[in-house]
Amino acid sequence: MMDDEAPRRLKLTGGARLVGDRVAVFAMVFRGPVHIATEEVFLSVDDASVLQAQLTRVLDARSFPGLDRMDREKTRTRYGF
Repeated sequence: MMDDEAPRRLKLTGGARLVGDRVAVFAMVFRGPVHIATEEVFLSVDDASVLQAQLTRVLDARSFPGLDRMDREKTRTRYGF
């Protein structure tokens, strides 16, 4: 696999901080096992909120397997579908 084809990944370093109307975090960028750069990444508050909700859902599903299914069954029982 050539370097350009190696998967890229981010590793967050440090906490998030509010800069004006954006959320800033530092991230180390890797291509395969090689550290390419450390960048400051900015997200809008709306994007950060959406990301937080998505991460919460995924982490809850990982921590509590079957919870999603139980919620769907409750909804189906309550509303009859």
